[in-house]
Amino acid sequence: MTVSENYQPYLESFRRNLEIERDLSPNSVKAYLSDLEEFLLFLQSEDLRPEQCDTRILRSYFTARTGVDFSRNPLRSSESHVTGKSSRRKLSARSQARKLSALRLFFRNLMKQGKIKGNPARDLTSPRFYRALPGVLRPGELEEVLEAPSQRTPPLHRRVGREADRAIQARDQAIIETLYSTGMRISELLSLKLEEVEHLPDRIKITGKGGKQRIVFIGQEARESLSRYMKLRPVLRPANGALFCNARGGPLTDRGVRDRMQKYARELGISRLHPHKLRHSFATDLLNEGADIRAVQEMLGHSSLSTTQIYTSVSKNRLRDIYRNCHPRG
Repeated sequence: MTVSENYQPYLESFRRNLEIERDLSPNSVKAYLSDLEEFLLFLQSEDLRPEQCDTRILRSYFTARTGVDFSRNPLRSSESHVTGKSSRRKLSARSQARKLSALRLFFRNLMKQGKIKGNPARDLTSPRFYRALPGVLRPGELEEVLEAPSQRTPPLHRRVGREADRAIQARDQAIIETLYSTGMRISELLSLKLEEVEHLPDRIKITGKGGKQRIVFIGQEARESLSRYMKLRPVLRPANGALFCNARGGPLTDRGVRDRMQKYARELGISRLHPHKLRHSFATDLLNEGADIRAVQEMLGHSSLSTTQIYTSVSKNRLRDIYRNCHPRG
């Protein structure tokens, strides 16, 4: 089931708000639009417009969507008109919180346009959810991952020649070293231009989520890896100014990086290696070595300190393990 033409303008207006005014990442935009589309399908099935919504209707939507009794007076819908599946398919608390966040932003945008006077999603309480501790690389694994591209035997990429294969290996090592050295998100890394790093600065200014700028530091080993890659980069015949390109010279994608990392992980016998795991390791290692948490927050580009504080739990777990292993009565 798709959203009818009468509801499409709401999606397009929300898309512009997310992309232009809020400058959210493509992944965030995609997730929020998916959540809104789901809600609009519900309204469509009830012959309601967003401007008619109140808190009671929103509660009924979440009741129909999750099977949780949010209201004693639900609308006539008892089945999901969203995916064709039973409305009782249970959503995690995290998913419910994200959907509520999407609707709050959507109605806030309608308020800004003067279409409604108040935000009906404001009074709904976001469910609490358990934040899983971030996965990090152990010291031995980290060294193996950092060295993996330089120790693999060519050819790694069957469709390119040996020289291009060497360039790809150098690129992969530069990516891994830079992610761990800077704590950047993969989207931030892939947005780098050659001109920003060709002189190998020890720090650069990047633009992160929400268009927020920050300074990240590039360590010596990461700069050396970048230098080796940039010398070989012309072999890949890059088609634009993006720092990292694929085997055909086009811009490297998030999926391309993840696939390469998984390849190295399989060779090393490491599970779930992905770009964000290097970011997690960056933050955890800094805190383990005594870095101030607010400094780490700034380096990661977190708006809220509570987001950074989850890494302190990982550090505390490490202290607990040291105690248990080293104390005579631990």
